[in-house]
Amino acid sequence: MLEEFLHGAGCLFRGFGFLLRPGIKRHVIIPLIINVVLFGYAIAFAINYFNIWLQHLSAMLPSWLSWLPSLLWPIFALATLVVLFYAFTLVANIIGAPFNSFLSARVETLVRGRKPDSGRSLVGDIAISLRDELRRILYILWRTLLIGILGLLLFFIPLFNILTPLLWLLFTAWMLAMQYSDYPLSNHGVDFSAQRPLLKRQRNRLWGFGTATTLCTLIPVVNFIIMPTAVAGATLLWMEANLPIVKAVSTPPR
Repeated sequence: MLEEFLHGAGCLFRGFGFLLRPGIKRHVIIPLIINVVLFGYAIAFAINYFNIWLQHLSAMLPSWLSWLPSLLWPIFALATLVVLFYAFTLVANIIGAPFNSFLSARVETLVRGRKPDSGRSLVGDIAISLRDELRRILYILWRTLLIGILGLLLFFIPLFNILTPLLWLLFTAWMLAMQYSDYPLSNHGVDFSAQRPLLKRQRNRLWGFGTATTLCTLIPVVNFIIMPTAVAGATLLWMEANLPIVKAVSTPPR
């Protein structure tokens, strides 16, 4: 179990080595630029309107509260960073979904010398990738709600409240492992509904992979490149888990 856990974590770190490989860079840089531009405009918009709001607030405050706007700026900056951290991961995955499928395919081609075959057309691959991404987001959102309610209940129970951060860590680790496993599996024709039993068979490796990915998302700057790194790492993980067999096992009998 520990060996499989460490193997899964190691796959993520090996993914860093693929980011600058030939044919890989464009799949990393293009979605990164799109996300940086979008979030740059969003942050500039938020700062501008927050500043306008503060000016109106300052005009209404009595002189003895003139210090309040200065206090609100650090709070705004902290809130912006928190929103940026979570929103960037969510939006990056939506925008990067088609690119990530190509990235995963390119990694497999570099390692194995042949492209994966999903049995679908290029347009079909992109459409199914986006469809499965939206289905996965809905799948994650309502489970996030359940975990949030459970965590809130545990928070008010002495001794058990220390389990709340661990609960969120485990949940996030599994969700990220599921998220990034989709790209190599989809490239072999395994859609979202057929992936879940396969994930359970590799749960120890995926726990290691997901835990390492979660911890890396907490590191500034690294979290901006963790998405393509995790795609490459997940591809390595599933290749080493005999991915060609996966398709045959997961295909329901007719």
